Amino acid sequence: MPNQLAKSKRRQSLAEHAAVLAALAEIARREDTTVMALLREGARDVVKRRATVPGQTEALRALVWRMAPRMPARFKTPAQVSRFKRAQREFDQVVLDLQLATPQAIQNRNSLVSSRQAVRLIDFDRAHAATAF
Repeated sequence: MPNQLAKSKRRQSLAEHAAVLAALAEIARREDTTVMALLREGARDVVKRRATVPGQTEALRALVWRMAPRMPARFKTPAQVSRFKRAQREFDQVVLDLQLATPQAIQNRNSLVSSRQAVRLIDFDRAHAATAF
């Protein structure tokens, strides 16, 4: 019979999982948070660490970008616009937190005008000039 404590064994026992969850529950209680918040924090740390590994960076980036919110062809209500914009902001923040994109890359992706193009205001002075009587 193989050694049950062998490091090569991939399946952990229920006792090990219960011990880790009990420790997480105690930490959550002491920090006045939830176990789920701690699990999310740990998962993000794992992704952030793996995103620095050269072989995994591009694969993780491509996978995460596929999860970006998709803008519908037509918005029916202002609430739909608001929900989409909120989802887009949250997605942008998580991509930044995971260090899978730079702020400049997100700006280029979300902007209607490329950052390489200069913004031009036509007749700005005439539109905002005070009318003289």
